[in-house]
Amino acid sequence: MNRRTFLTAAIATAAAITLESPMSTADAHAHADAVADADAAEQRALDRADALLARMTAEEKEALVRCDFAALAHLGIPALTMVDASAGLRGEQNVTAFPVPLAQAAAFDEDLARRLGAAIGAEGRAKGYNTLLGPTIDLTRTWHFGRQAETLGEDPLLAGRLGAALTTGMQSRHVTATVKHFAAYTQETNRFFTDTLVSDRALYEIYQAPFRHVVAAAPTTSVMMAYPKINGVFATQNPALFDDVKNRLGLRGYTVPDFWAGDDQVAAAEAGMDLAGLGPGGVKLAPGALTDGAIPPARLDDAARRVLLTMFANGLVDNPVPTPAQDVSTTAHKSLAHEAALASTVLLTNRSSALPLPGTLTSLAVIGPAGADALTGVAGSTYVDPGTWTTPLQAIETRAGSTVTVTHAQGTTGDIPLPTVPATVLRTAAGTSGLTARYHASAQPTGTPAVTRTDNVIDFTSAPVENLPAVWSATWSGTLTPTHTGLHRFSLLPAGTATLKIDGVTVVTGSRGTRRFFLGTHDYPLQGTVELTAGRSTTIELTYSNAVADPDPMGRPTCGLTLGWQPASLIPAAVQAARGADAAVVLVHRMAGEAMDHEQLTLPADQNQLIAAVAAANPRTIVVLNTDGPVAMPWLNDVEAVIQAWYGGRGMGTALAAVLFGDSDPAGRLPVTFPAGTAQGPGTTPATYPGVNATVAYDEGTAIGYRHYDAKGQQPLFPFGHGLSYTTFAHGSLEAAYDATAQAVTLSVTVTNSGSRQGTDVVQIYATLPAAAAAEKRRLVAFRKLTLAPGAARRVTFTIPAADLTVWSAGTWKLVPGLHTFATARDSRTMTAQRTVTIG
Repeated sequence: MNRRTFLTAAIATAAAITLESPMSTADAHAHADAVADADAAEQRALDRADALLARMTAEEKEALVRCDFAALAHLGIPALTMVDASAGLRGEQNVTAFPVPLAQAAAFDEDLARRLGAAIGAEGRAKGYNTLLGPTIDLTRTWHFGRQAETLGEDPLLAGRLGAALTTGMQSRHVTATVKHFAAYTQETNRFFTDTLVSDRALYEIYQAPFRHVVAAAPTTSVMMAYPKINGVFATQNPALFDDVKNRLGLRGYTVPDFWAGDDQVAAAEAGMDLAGLGPGGVKLAPGALTDGAIPPARLDDAARRVLLTMFANGLVDNPVPTPAQDVSTTAHKSLAHEAALASTVLLTNRSSALPLPGTLTSLAVIGPAGADALTGVAGSTYVDPGTWTTPLQAIETRAGSTVTVTHAQGTTGDIPLPTVPATVLRTAAGTSGLTARYHASAQPTGTPAVTRTDNVIDFTSAPVENLPAVWSATWSGTLTPTHTGLHRFSLLPAGTATLKIDGVTVVTGSRGTRRFFLGTHDYPLQGTVELTAGRSTTIELTYSNAVADPDPMGRPTCGLTLGWQPASLIPAAVQAARGADAAVVLVHRMAGEAMDHEQLTLPADQNQLIAAVAAANPRTIVVLNTDGPVAMPWLNDVEAVIQAWYGGRGMGTALAAVLFGDSDPAGRLPVTFPAGTAQGPGTTPATYPGVNATVAYDEGTAIGYRHYDAKGQQPLFPFGHGLSYTTFAHGSLEAAYDATAQAVTLSVTVTNSGSRQGTDVVQIYATLPAAAAAEKRRLVAFRKLTLAPGAARRVTFTIPAADLTVWSAGTWKLVPGLHTFATARDSRTMTAQRTVTIG
């Protein structure tokens, strides 16, 4: 399918999801005109790019590819100024912190996504940037993915449609979006070197599909290539991937590598890379490297043309960025952040109608990191400084007013590093303060130590002793005498692998490539808990190796380890506060971000114990999950309600208060499946995650997300698309018809608010293809969000392009003829009505 055909289908689909009736003839002509206008504008930009290219020398073309913009100023070519921009502008102050992208996906709202994109684009431009690194439309393959909060979920259609809306919204403000990362980038563990083995069918139907939607809507955007190898070849040097994105998908803009992506930039340019780096700092090409015959002149022309076309098409040349403004976060943008946080809030369970909180409430306990320590975003390239914002505790206190007594108990400090264990509680076998340390000149602490000594504390960021090799290991042993009785927390902050044992029992174990997050407010420790008695000595053993630590900029292994603890639990005071209140709201969180993956599904630290203890003390306990995705919930049957709040940006607190007190309906739906345990979903073996010998096999093929659960007959904890409302909705009978001329299926259904209050529904449409397609049990093909007053009803019409019903077979897209089943649904497991249509 060529770009124009796909674009026509995409625009028609978006336009034809109406609330009353199918698209009129006048509307159809208007959208055809829109396509023609887009093509004409693109052609004008191409003509200007070609005219400028004809004036450029080979050296100037290379300078453009090398991001040497100073050498091009005399030609009127602006410098590309870039900023990470998934949830707002990373690294800037006085900007708006919007919800993280996964929360944006939970809103299931293309119009909202487009407005978010426009707001981020406007702020980026006002801060002096003309290139925004975002949106990220990689898919969530496993719950391990530490960067899943930066994605738009597990479904290619959802990610593609919302990614297209974000991209067009950004580019409406005379900036270029950089869509990332192409393709099949789903883990942070060994992300620079992993070889991803994936079938062509999975690559095209799943991992490239979101990019197909974005490129169709915005062909002159830019696309960032992924870090890992794809089927044996690094994505940055993979001619087949460049052919896919440029020729199969129709990208007219340029491709660009990620930071730190590959040393051989000549090979990348020859394979199809257009811009050599994300600004001059990422370019390793010396002048003349591309003009001495290393790549064909036609390849250099193509690269330069694509960069110029992108600049002209998105208005970068005609609309130079202004002098950066001090404060770009407008009142409208702050309101939009609150709206987006509300739209993304998912009510997972609500027993006994615990929510909204009743008007008879007189006292409320708020427990957990609910003040300034509440997390508004994740670390890495998605982190946005929220500046001054309303915390959950402040918002709840304000909304509760004078008639409700709000008490805050910390309960837990959440997922942060702990103070270093002091030498005063540590003893060697000889009775001296500290622990006996044994350093080994090998990756594992075996054989005769190179150095044996006493260390008072475990807290280092460089090799503690001299003359150790690049890769080394160590053990520390002795006794620990607690100062308190009760639950103790321990944290390890390693660059490498570390294990802590207390009385021979493993309390904390795991690996980190680096101690420090790439960006963000907190580091990400390994944590565990154990019950100890004051004054009763216990044995302690700590092992460490830096073999898996990330290298420094010179390629040398790094190292580091901090042993921390919290000897006095905060849970008893929280239980006391909960016991004296009419209801208790417990906020918990989990750190996440770039350059790390989750090793455990469970909530870190003492947060599960906190929830269980509070629930035992107060029957009306509401849990708020401020996490980047699914977590294990062993306490689920003991609490009344659970809210998934993600990381809601600056609007997180006000949105949470509005949902708790019923001022707004919880309007979000899950963009990822929540597993019932670690044995569910893809990536449950070492070969499939994180890989063996730097190779990871996507053995599940196209069956990721809800597709995997359907294929394996697994019952998730909460399915994709799940989310409760404070009211109820009825879906009427479904009407369906196929138009062979338009190559599209039209569906219509009446949605009725059958409850007693206003609420928001997300109508999801799933398709089941003919058996001959050998496809998934069902796939999402459309969605629509609508808010209705009690008793109100609306007719909703969807147009599904035949292209969204195809499969990749024998090297081409194929629409399999036969019986297609379409169903309206509340989530991927709850169908409400269905209709069959014969196609072909």
